[in-house]
Amino acid sequence: IFMDTVEIKGSNIPLLRQLLDRGGLALKSRDLGSFLETNVDAYTNPKPIFSTTYLTDRIRISRDEDGKLFVYSKVSDSSEPTNY
Repeated sequence: IFMDTVEIKGSNIPLLRQLLDRGGLALKSRDLGSFLETNVDAYTNPKPIFSTTYLTDRIRISRDEDGKLFVYSKVSDSSEPTNY
């Protein structure tokens, strides 16, 4: 799984949190990972294991590499993205 669309919105680094929370500025995790791989010899992007064990048109059950269970349920047939 590569998290292409995950954005880092907050930080515990002074001043960086204020920049990220102001809106309009976000660090794309994929771009950040690529930058680190290119510039830091010891860094490689993590490649987590995430397995789907059950799937229908309304429900998905998956587990991560630590065995944590995730249950996803389809709540709408709309394909329009939402902004929570």
